[in-house]
Amino acid sequence: MSNISIKCQKCRYELASSETSTILDCHEKPIKDTSRVTYSCNKNVMENNWYLSSTALPDWINNYVEEGDWQKGKLICPNCNLRVGSFDFVSGMKCQCKQFLLPQIHLVKSKVDIYFR
Repeated sequence: MSNISIKCQKCRYELASSETSTILDCHEKPIKDTSRVTYSCNKNVMENNWYLSSTALPDWINNYVEEGDWQKGKLICPNCNLRVGSFDFVSGMKCQCKQFLLPQIHLVKSKVDIYFR
């Protein structure tokens, strides 16, 4: 199992890592290897987000979630102020396969870079 690090695409600030957070696929299963990173579900639909478990969050994300009263809000890189994701504990959006609810916290793939160590 390799360690995963998610960094801001603009300033390379480490936003999350598998050492401190649980990085999930769209079915809330932890991503443990690179074979499950590209596609989600069994539909081979390209996923646009990285999801994080709400039980183990970096402090900067936890602060945004608490400020938003665990409802909805944007996630802004604490280093350069780029919007990198959001959280939504209200809507309960479903995965493209229509079988599972998406995890509530996500980082947008086009705004972040992922590194495998």
